[in-house]
Amino acid sequence: MSFANVAALEAHVADKSYIEGYSFSAKDSATFAAFSLPCPVAFPNAYRWYIHIAALQGVAVSLAAAPAAAAAPAPAAPPAAKAAATEEDDEEFDFGEDDEEEAAPAAPAAGSRAEQAAKLKAARDAELEEAKAAALARLAKKEANQRSLCNLEIKPWEADQDLLALYAKIKAEVVYDGLKWSENCALVDVAFGVKKIICTAVIPLSLSMDSIIEDMTEEGGAFDDFMNHIQSMTMTSMSLL
Repeated sequence: MSFANVAALEAHVADKSYIEGYSFSAKDSATFAAFSLPCPVAFPNAYRWYIHIAALQGVAVSLAAAPAAAAAPAPAAPPAAKAAATEEDDEEFDFGEDDEEEAAPAAPAAGSRAEQAAKLKAARDAELEEAKAAALARLAKKEANQRSLCNLEIKPWEADQDLLALYAKIKAEVVYDGLKWSENCALVDVAFGVKKIICTAVIPLSLSMDSIIEDMTEEGGAFDDFMNHIQSMTMTSMSLL
């Protein structure tokens, strides 16, 4: 899957954490390499995805370029000097004393405008850095609080299995930082007297439900003893909270 531009990527990841499926894959790496850091204001979802994938790959992401601040107004030109009296007026009102010439406005010291421009630029740069730091802090807080709700189906091997006891065992033993199983579950008929467990789980962005399912249903997983109790475990849907 490829994207023509960052707007297409923005639309795709509006309700997704990854390009395909529910965990990091080669598609995320390929798409990450095809784009530079999106603008957090114009493309907030693409920016969130980009930062997340960068963290998973251990890639340092430089701060996004902020728009240049409006240029400072140019200093007002000095007022024009008063028009000198005409020679005829001088002769007509000549009382034998020379009028003192009006003092011309002092010229600005050499380099003063350059110094002012440098100070204005330094002030603007400081404001931009402060604004970028605040934006990144808000994004980090949002990422830290982001959660996904996963709807799950768990099918047992035998019709006479105690599914409520099995679900209690799952809640007690399958523990990850940030994982929260639903307090209760529902039992739904499958066929021939066999029922399945319907439950939910809430996970942070740092966890993958696909990986949790693999740990419970595949040999060598962290909780592969559940293979003796679970025939299959499927995530039917996932949504961001």
